[in-house]
Amino acid sequence: MTAYRFCRTDDIGLLVEAYERCRGPEDAGEAALDRDGFKRLIRDLDLWCSSCMVAFEGREPVGVLLGAKRPASTLVYALRVHPEHRRREHGRHLLTSLSQKLAILGPPRLVAEVPADRDAACAAFSACGWTMESRLTDWHRPATSPTDLPAGAREALAPIPFADLAAADLLPGTGPRCWQRDLPALARHQERLSGLAFHSPDRIEAWALWEEPSAPGEACTLWAAGAAPGSFGRIGLAVVLDEIGRRTGRTGNAPLLLPRAAPEELDADLLAELGFARGVEHLLFSSRAQAA
Repeated sequence: MTAYRFCRTDDIGLLVEAYERCRGPEDAGEAALDRDGFKRLIRDLDLWCSSCMVAFEGREPVGVLLGAKRPASTLVYALRVHPEHRRREHGRHLLTSLSQKLAILGPPRLVAEVPADRDAACAAFSACGWTMESRLTDWHRPATSPTDLPAGAREALAPIPFADLAAADLLPGTGPRCWQRDLPALARHQERLSGLAFHSPDRIEAWALWEEPSAPGEACTLWAAGAAPGSFGRIGLAVVLDEIGRRTGRTGNAPLLLPRAAPEELDADLLAELGFARGVEHLLFSSRAQAA
Protein backbone atom coordinates (compact mmCIF):
# COMPACT_ATOMS: atom_id res chain seq x y z
CA MET A 1 0.00 0.00 0.00
CA THR A 2 1.32 3.44 -0.95
CA ALA A 3 1.16 6.27 1.59
CA TYR A 4 2.45 9.83 1.63
CA ARG A 5 2.87 12.12 4.60
CA PHE A 6 4.31 15.45 5.60
CA CYS A 7 6.87 15.42 8.37
CA ARG A 8 7.42 17.02 11.77
CA THR A 9 10.50 18.30 13.59
CA ASP A 10 10.95 14.88 15.24
CA ASP A 11 11.16 13.19 11.81
CA ILE A 12 14.73 14.21 11.02
CA GLY A 13 15.92 10.60 11.37
CA LEU A 14 13.22 9.40 8.98
CA LEU A 15 14.01 12.09 6.41
CA VAL A 16 17.73 11.31 6.51
CA GLU A 17 17.01 7.59 6.15
CA ALA A 18 14.64 8.17 3.22
CA TYR A 19 17.05 10.55 1.49
CA GLU A 20 19.89 8.06 1.65
CA ARG A 21 17.76 5.02 0.85
CA CYS A 22 16.40 6.70 -2.30
CA ARG A 23 19.85 7.51 -3.62
CA GLY A 24 20.18 6.65 -7.32
CA PRO A 25 23.11 6.23 -9.73
CA GLU A 26 22.94 9.95 -10.55
CA ASP A 27 23.67 10.74 -6.88
CA ALA A 28 26.89 8.72 -6.70
CA GLY A 29 29.10 11.80 -6.44
CA GLU A 30 27.08 13.50 -3.70
CA ALA A 31 28.13 13.35 -0.07
CA ALA A 32 26.00 11.33 2.31
CA LEU A 33 23.50 13.20 4.45
CA ASP A 34 23.41 12.61 8.21
CA ARG A 35 21.58 14.27 11.10
CA ASP A 36 24.21 16.96 11.55
CA GLY A 37 24.13 17.72 7.83
CA PHE A 38 20.34 17.95 7.90
CA LYS A 39 20.52 20.40 10.80
CA ARG A 40 23.01 22.49 8.82
CA LEU A 41 20.48 22.63 5.97
CA ILE A 42 17.88 23.86 8.46
CA ARG A 43 20.26 26.56 9.65
CA ASP A 44 21.76 27.59 6.31
CA LEU A 45 18.92 27.09 3.82
CA ASP A 46 15.78 27.39 6.00
CA LEU A 47 14.84 23.75 5.49
CA TRP A 48 11.50 23.06 7.22
CA CYS A 49 10.50 19.56 8.25
CA SER A 50 6.86 20.58 7.74
CA SER A 51 7.72 21.26 4.07
CA CYS A 52 9.27 17.79 3.68
CA MET A 53 7.44 14.61 2.66
CA VAL A 54 8.11 10.87 2.54
CA ALA A 55 6.44 8.32 0.26
CA PHE A 56 6.05 4.77 1.62
CA GLU A 57 5.40 1.37 0.10
CA GLY A 58 4.28 -0.52 3.19
CA ARG A 59 6.77 0.59 5.84
CA GLU A 60 9.64 1.26 3.45
CA PRO A 61 10.39 4.83 2.33
CA VAL A 62 10.51 4.91 -1.47
CA GLY A 63 10.44 8.65 -2.13
CA VAL A 64 11.36 11.87 -0.37
CA LEU A 65 10.97 15.60 -0.91
CA LEU A 66 13.02 18.09 1.11
CA GLY A 67 11.61 21.62 1.16
CA ALA A 68 12.97 24.92 2.44
CA LYS A 69 10.68 27.87 3.13
CA ARG A 70 11.01 31.63 3.33
CA PRO A 71 8.27 34.28 3.44
CA ALA A 72 8.13 34.73 -0.35
CA SER A 73 8.77 31.22 -1.67
CA THR A 74 9.43 27.54 -1.01
CA LEU A 75 12.42 25.68 -2.44
CA VAL A 76 12.24 22.03 -3.42
CA TYR A 77 15.77 21.34 -2.27
CA ALA A 78 15.69 17.65 -3.21
CA LEU A 79 13.29 15.19 -4.80
CA ARG A 80 14.35 11.54 -4.80
CA VAL A 81 12.56 8.32 -5.70
CA HIS A 82 14.13 4.92 -5.11
CA PRO A 83 15.36 3.51 -8.46
CA GLU A 84 13.15 0.42 -8.09
CA HIS A 85 10.03 2.54 -7.59
CA ARG A 86 10.36 5.08 -10.37
CA ARG A 87 7.76 5.71 -13.08
CA ARG A 88 4.97 5.14 -10.57
CA GLU A 89 4.01 8.83 -10.14
CA HIS A 90 5.65 9.15 -6.69
CA GLY A 91 7.55 12.30 -7.66
CA ARG A 92 4.46 13.90 -9.17
CA HIS A 93 2.40 13.11 -6.08
CA LEU A 94 5.01 14.61 -3.76
CA LEU A 95 5.19 17.83 -5.79
CA THR A 96 1.41 18.05 -6.11
CA SER A 97 0.85 17.50 -2.38
CA LEU A 98 3.29 20.27 -1.48
CA SER A 99 1.66 22.60 -3.99
CA GLN A 100 -1.79 21.93 -2.54
CA LYS A 101 -0.58 22.58 1.00
CA LEU A 102 1.04 25.87 0.00
CA ALA A 103 -2.12 26.96 -1.81
CA ILE A 104 -3.70 27.05 1.66
CA LEU A 105 -0.83 28.06 3.92
CA GLY A 106 1.49 29.89 1.50
CA PRO A 107 3.78 31.10 0.23
CA PRO A 108 2.39 30.44 -3.27
CA ARG A 109 5.68 30.53 -5.18
CA LEU A 110 7.71 27.33 -5.53
CA VAL A 111 11.21 27.03 -7.00
CA ALA A 112 13.71 24.24 -7.69
CA GLU A 113 17.33 24.28 -8.86
CA VAL A 114 17.84 21.15 -10.98
CA PRO A 115 21.21 20.08 -12.43
CA ALA A 116 21.03 20.81 -16.16
CA ASP A 117 22.52 17.42 -17.07
CA ARG A 118 19.77 15.44 -15.28
CA ASP A 119 17.35 15.12 -18.15
CA ALA A 120 14.90 12.89 -16.28
CA ALA A 121 14.61 15.29 -13.34
CA CYS A 122 14.17 18.30 -15.63
CA ALA A 123 11.51 16.43 -17.58
CA ALA A 124 9.70 15.51 -14.35
CA PHE A 125 9.36 19.13 -13.26
CA SER A 126 8.27 20.17 -16.76
CA ALA A 127 5.68 17.39 -16.84
CA CYS A 128 4.25 18.69 -13.56
CA GLY A 129 3.70 22.12 -15.10
CA TRP A 130 6.78 23.88 -13.73
CA THR A 131 8.38 26.59 -15.91
CA MET A 132 12.09 26.90 -16.61
CA GLU A 133 12.82 30.45 -15.46
CA SER A 134 16.58 30.84 -15.71
CA ARG A 135 19.91 29.04 -16.11
CA LEU A 136 22.23 29.25 -13.10
CA THR A 137 25.97 28.86 -13.72
CA ASP A 138 28.91 28.15 -11.42
CA TRP A 139 31.73 30.53 -12.36
CA HIS A 140 35.24 29.57 -11.26
CA ARG A 141 38.45 31.58 -11.29
CA PRO A 142 41.59 29.57 -10.54
CA ALA A 143 44.25 30.64 -8.10
CA THR A 144 46.52 33.25 -9.64
CA SER A 145 49.75 34.97 -8.76
CA PRO A 146 49.38 38.34 -7.08
CA THR A 147 48.99 41.08 -9.70
CA ASP A 148 50.28 44.61 -9.70
CA LEU A 149 47.33 46.93 -9.12
CA PRO A 150 47.08 50.23 -10.98
CA ALA A 151 48.73 53.14 -9.21
CA GLY A 152 46.47 54.33 -6.39
CA ALA A 153 43.93 51.55 -6.95
CA ARG A 154 44.19 50.12 -3.46
CA GLU A 155 43.52 53.56 -1.99
CA ALA A 156 40.10 53.45 -3.67
CA LEU A 157 39.18 50.27 -1.80
CA ALA A 158 37.28 50.32 1.47
CA PRO A 159 35.43 47.74 3.54
CA ILE A 160 31.66 47.86 3.18
CA PRO A 161 29.14 45.87 5.23
CA PHE A 162 25.96 44.28 4.00
CA ALA A 163 23.84 46.99 5.63
CA ASP A 164 25.57 49.78 3.69
CA LEU A 165 25.21 47.94 0.39
CA ALA A 166 21.53 47.37 1.12
CA ALA A 167 21.03 51.03 2.08
CA ALA A 168 22.66 52.08 -1.21
CA ASP A 169 20.24 49.78 -3.09
CA LEU A 170 23.12 47.84 -4.62
CA LEU A 171 22.01 44.35 -3.63
CA PRO A 172 19.79 42.23 -5.87
CA GLY A 173 16.15 42.66 -4.92
CA THR A 174 14.27 41.26 -7.90
CA GLY A 175 14.90 38.80 -10.69
CA PRO A 176 15.99 35.16 -10.60
CA ARG A 177 18.58 34.28 -7.97
CA CYS A 178 19.79 31.04 -6.47
CA TRP A 179 18.37 30.21 -3.05
CA GLN A 180 21.80 30.13 -1.41
CA ARG A 181 22.61 33.74 -2.31
CA ASP A 182 19.32 35.59 -2.75
CA LEU A 183 18.58 38.72 -0.70
CA PRO A 184 16.99 36.91 2.29
CA ALA A 185 20.03 34.61 2.45
CA LEU A 186 22.41 37.59 2.37
CA ALA A 187 20.49 39.29 5.16
CA ARG A 188 20.39 36.16 7.29
CA HIS A 189 24.11 35.36 6.95
CA GLN A 190 25.47 38.92 6.85
CA GLU A 191 27.58 38.47 10.00
CA ARG A 192 29.76 35.85 8.32
CA LEU A 193 30.27 37.90 5.15
CA SER A 194 32.99 40.42 4.40
CA GLY A 195 32.47 43.28 1.96
CA LEU A 196 34.80 45.40 -0.15
CA ALA A 197 34.01 48.32 -2.46
CA PHE A 198 35.91 50.35 -5.05
CA HIS A 199 35.06 54.06 -4.87
CA SER A 200 35.37 56.81 -7.43
CA PRO A 201 34.82 60.45 -6.38
CA ASP A 202 31.16 60.13 -7.39
CA ARG A 203 29.97 56.67 -6.39
CA ILE A 204 30.70 53.04 -5.58
CA GLU A 205 31.98 51.61 -8.86
CA ALA A 206 32.27 47.97 -7.84
CA TRP A 207 31.77 45.79 -4.79
CA ALA A 208 31.63 42.22 -3.55
CA LEU A 209 30.55 40.21 -0.53
CA TRP A 210 32.46 37.03 0.23
CA GLU A 211 32.94 34.27 2.77
CA GLU A 212 36.35 33.15 3.93
CA PRO A 213 37.44 29.70 2.68
CA SER A 214 36.86 27.02 5.29
CA ALA A 215 40.28 25.44 4.66
CA PRO A 216 43.57 26.41 2.97
CA GLY A 217 43.45 25.91 -0.79
CA GLU A 218 39.64 25.98 -1.01
CA ALA A 219 37.91 28.55 -3.16
CA CYS A 220 36.67 31.79 -1.70
CA THR A 221 32.90 31.97 -2.25
CA LEU A 222 31.50 35.19 -3.63
CA TRP A 223 28.00 35.71 -2.25
CA ALA A 224 27.30 38.78 -4.36
CA ALA A 225 29.18 41.19 -6.62
CA GLY A 226 28.41 44.10 -8.85
CA ALA A 227 29.91 46.75 -11.09
CA ALA A 228 28.57 50.08 -12.29
CA PRO A 229 28.26 50.56 -16.05
CA GLY A 230 31.37 51.87 -17.76
CA SER A 231 35.10 51.40 -17.63
CA PHE A 232 35.49 52.40 -13.98
CA GLY A 233 33.09 49.66 -12.96
CA ARG A 234 34.97 47.01 -14.91
CA ILE A 235 38.35 48.17 -13.59
CA GLY A 236 36.97 48.49 -10.09
CA LEU A 237 35.58 44.96 -10.03
CA ALA A 238 38.92 43.59 -11.24
CA VAL A 239 40.65 45.41 -8.38
CA VAL A 240 38.08 44.24 -5.82
CA LEU A 241 38.38 40.59 -6.87
CA ASP A 242 42.18 40.69 -6.96
CA GLU A 243 42.22 42.12 -3.45
CA ILE A 244 39.80 39.49 -2.15
CA GLY A 245 41.95 36.77 -3.70
CA ARG A 246 45.04 38.29 -2.12
CA ARG A 247 43.47 38.54 1.32
CA THR A 248 42.08 35.00 1.36
CA GLY A 249 44.98 33.20 -0.32
CA ARG A 250 47.96 31.73 1.49
CA THR A 251 50.77 31.90 -1.06
CA GLY A 252 48.98 33.69 -3.90
CA ASN A 253 45.55 34.85 -4.91
CA ALA A 254 42.94 32.32 -3.74
CA PRO A 255 40.63 30.68 -6.28
CA LEU A 256 37.22 32.33 -6.46
CA LEU A 257 33.77 30.77 -6.90
CA LEU A 258 30.53 32.52 -7.83
CA PRO A 259 27.98 29.69 -7.43
CA ARG A 260 24.76 29.36 -9.42
CA ALA A 261 24.83 32.86 -10.86
CA ALA A 262 21.87 34.04 -12.92
CA PRO A 263 22.65 35.84 -16.21
CA GLU A 264 21.32 39.11 -14.76
CA GLU A 265 23.88 39.19 -11.94
CA LEU A 266 27.06 39.87 -13.88
CA ASP A 267 27.72 39.97 -17.60
CA ALA A 268 29.19 36.70 -18.86
CA ASP A 269 31.72 38.52 -21.06
CA LEU A 270 32.90 40.54 -18.07
CA LEU A 271 33.33 37.40 -15.97
CA ALA A 272 35.34 35.77 -18.76
CA GLU A 273 37.46 38.91 -19.09
CA LEU A 274 38.17 38.70 -15.35
CA GLY A 275 39.45 35.13 -15.68
CA PHE A 276 36.33 33.14 -14.76
CA ALA A 277 35.26 29.99 -16.58
CA ARG A 278 31.84 28.34 -16.73
CA GLY A 279 31.25 25.27 -14.59
CA VAL A 280 28.23 23.21 -13.59
CA GLU A 281 24.84 24.59 -14.57
CA HIS A 282 21.43 24.30 -12.89
CA LEU A 283 18.03 25.10 -14.31
CA LEU A 284 15.82 27.28 -12.13
CA PHE A 285 12.25 25.99 -12.31
CA SER A 286 9.28 27.78 -10.76
CA SER A 287 5.60 27.09 -10.17
CA ARG A 288 2.58 28.54 -8.35
CA ALA A 289 0.79 26.64 -5.63
CA GLN A 290 -2.51 25.16 -6.78
CA ALA A 291 -5.38 23.88 -4.68
CA ALA A 292 -6.71 20.37 -5.17
